[in-house]
Amino acid sequence: MIYHLFFRMLKDHDEAKDLTQDTFFKAYKKYNSFRHESSVSTWLYRIAVNTGINYLKRKKYIAERTKGEAAMVNAGTDPGVSVEFDYSALTNAISKLSPRQQSVVILRVYQNLPFRQIANIVGGTENAAKVNFSHAIKNLRSILKGVKK
Repeated sequence: MIYHLFFRMLKDHDEAKDLTQDTFFKAYKKYNSFRHESSVSTWLYRIAVNTGINYLKRKKYIAERTKGEAAMVNAGTDPGVSVEFDYSALTNAISKLSPRQQSVVILRVYQNLPFRQIANIVGGTENAAKVNFSHAIKNLRSILKGVKK
């Protein structure tokens, strides 16, 4: 579950393994501070998402993205319209989102998690997760429009 999250984010087995190991090491070190307010898997996801975001920020990593992300950003366009997309621009745009919006986008797009589970991971309500995702998509469209000009 954690490895697949990182592999989908990074498209690199070795880096995904390293971040998975980092996540479990952090969880092991901090287990005594786990408050049991959520499931262990939700807690691990939260650690993993934060680890992944920090890694991407630190390394300014640009991974090849799937066409599904282009569809996500261009949601609402005609299905028959083909979309040419600069994935490095999307990566850069995602890095400009707030950490919470980055987390919601990563969990929704890469892990295809339901909003209820995303809410448990990032903290907040299901509706707040939906609103954060909606705002993130709106912000991505705005950022990417500026890139096209």
